[in-house]
Amino acid sequence: MTGPFSDVKEYPRSHQVSSLPGQVQGVYITLSTEVLDATSARFTGWFYGREEVAIVDEGTSDKQGIGFILMEWIECEIDPLFLAILRDEELIEDYTAYGRDLEV
Repeated sequence: MTGPFSDVKEYPRSHQVSSLPGQVQGVYITLSTEVLDATSARFTGWFYGREEVAIVDEGTSDKQGIGFILMEWIECEIDPLFLAILRDEELIEDYTAYGRDLEV
């Protein structure tokens, strides 16, 4: 990452995460394949030990070969700071947030 958050080594844990029982919120992130591995490693490090956050998948899209990372927050809202990072970071081409019911 080379944007305003490139020097963030540790992600600050949000203290006021809203609980969403039975729900999952996720974010689908697109980025260049050139930065995919480094960005995925950074996100993995940022959220290490946070059982409510999962990197579900990463790879390249089938049609255009665009890099992607799919992350989910289990029974809580996506951290607003993380969404701000995605919005402001130049290496992130696009993202979309979604919600779904938690499958039991």
